[in-house]
Amino acid sequence: MTAEHPTKQQTRTSGLNPKHVLYGIIILLGLAICYLLFRNWQLTNQFRHERTLLQVTAKNNQLLVNQQQLTFSMKTFAWAVRNAMIQNKPGEINEYFNTLVKDKGVQEMLLVDTKGKVTLSTNKKNQGILFATRFPAYLLQQQDIYFNSKTPYELSAPVMSTNKRLGTLVMFYKPTPILPAMSTDN
Repeated sequence: MTAEHPTKQQTRTSGLNPKHVLYGIIILLGLAICYLLFRNWQLTNQFRHERTLLQVTAKNNQLLVNQQQLTFSMKTFAWAVRNAMIQNKPGEINEYFNTLVKDKGVQEMLLVDTKGKVTLSTNKKNQGILFATRFPAYLLQQQDIYFNSKTPYELSAPVMSTNKRLGTLVMFYKPTPILPAMSTDN
């Protein structure tokens, strides 16, 4: 009996099941997405750090430049006021003050005599008062040009004749920021 049995054809597969391939691809995509999210987080943190560092550097540079310029200005202004005081020209000093206070940033200028009384001020309410009743007294005790970086900036300069102090110039100055306020946003 020769019966013909249908022969089974055996097909050999390479051993890769399509489900396994699909799972492998999904796992690789998941890993790639995780890596990209981590890298994005890393770069965002690096950017924030560099931006903060740049803002701090810019702010410090602005402070240094402001201090140099304002200190130099106070020195030359003290000489001009000195000359007007020696020549007994208070109107000229008042003109200087009114011109200077028009500049952006200058909040108030005061001339204080050696007894601590405000003789001239761009704010007329302060004329005639004792300086220490409304303002920090340490500004009058400085022997050289003084700069304090708190906002507004505080500056004072002694007005000197050849052998004695004639008074003290005091200026309050609010700087214009060159950068927007630092924020925690992106």
